[in-house]
This record gives sequence, C-alpha cells and structure tokens, in this order.
Amino acid sequence: MRRAAAALTIIVTVIAARFSSEPAGSAGALLLTIQIHDYSRVPGTSLSQARAIVTRIYEKIGVRTEWIGVARGEDLLARAERHDPMPGPSRAQLTLIILTPKMAARAGVADGVLGYAAVPAAGMGRIAFAIYDRVRSTATRIPVNEAELLGFVMAHEIGHLMLPGDSLADKDTGPMQNHWNVRDLRGRDLQQLEFSEDQARAIRRTIESAGGDAGG
Repeated sequence: MRRAAAALTIIVTVIAARFSSEPAGSAGALLLTIQIHDYSRVPGTSLSQARAIVTRIYEKIGVRTEWIGVARGEDLLARAERHDPMPGPSRAQLTLIILTPKMAARAGVADGVLGYAAVPAAGMGRIAFAIYDRVRSTATRIPVNEAELLGFVMAHEIGHLMLPGDSLADKDTGPMQNHWNVRDLRGRDLQQLEFSEDQARAIRRTIESAGGDAGG
C-alpha cells in the first residue's frame, strides 16, 4: 500500500463547486462500516458530531455508514502490551486512526497535513488517518467548529480509500479537493460540499466490489 499523495493540507486556494448526487436514504443504499481508533482523546461530543457529518455526506450518494465503536488509545496500548487481539479490525471495512502529534511526527507526516490515507494501487483502501491537534488548531485559525472540520477531514480521507489513484478527472472537486487555504475556508459550510456524479458512482462501485458491508 502507498500513502495517498493527496493528503488533506491547508496550503492552496479552494475552487468552490457544488454537485448533485443520488438522494439520501435510498432503498438501495450501500453499507460502509467504520471503526475508530482514537489515540488523541477527542472529546466525545466532537467525535459524535464529526461522525454525524461523515454520515450525512455519504448518505447524499446512497452510502449508509455504520460506526462500530471507538477504541481509545489507552485501551489499544494496554492490549498491545498484553498481546491481546486488537478490537474490531476483522469486522470493520475501514479503520480511521486519530493520531497524536508524536505519532504523526514518527510517521513523517509533513507540517500542515491534517489527514492522509493508505491507498492501494487498485481496489479499496482500509486505513485512513486524521491528526486531531492539527485539526483543532486549524479550526481556531479559520475559525470553524472543530467537529465540523474533523468530520470533513474524515470524509475526505475515507473518500481517498475508495477513489484510489488519479483515475478521476474531477478528483479536485467537492470534498475531494486536495489543497485548502485557511482564508478560503472562512465562512464556508463544509457539510454542503458534495461528491461529483463521477466520484459518487466510483465510490459505490468500489463498495459493491468489496462486498458492500463489513461482514466479510
């Protein structure tokens, strides 16, 4: 697997765009399940709001999200020390890991990057990352609600897991725009950004190819 070249950063100008997609709540909605590993102790309210934002963004393209729990950093580290099985990865279609600043530094994540995804050359990726302290700091600078920005980062990186490579001509539209400038984010409703029709179709195809749920 290779790290997505298009990690979310705050460096360049936003190009505003809105796109239509399939209505939310359609009977044929696909299922995407997500496990969160939170090493940063994100406040419960912020994490709940962020998950709700991800859910709404993907509902717009006929994809239903199922959150199968949050594993906290202390528990994960304790399990690792005891050599216990890690919770949930065999059930979760995706794992979203919320890193601490030290973890991001050890991973060599460049300054300004708020999240990234482990993207395969083909097929569906399984692991995405967000860096909560950087999200919180950026939210203060914009300013915007930190839960809203965290939810947007999560939705963006999950999108990279299902849109591998550079195959889509419109990959720089809607939630999948790669580069953002703090000035351009001010006053924007990040929840209103939508996937393009091509992106929505590609995401649904990827989920269908992976089985459409987390049941294995």
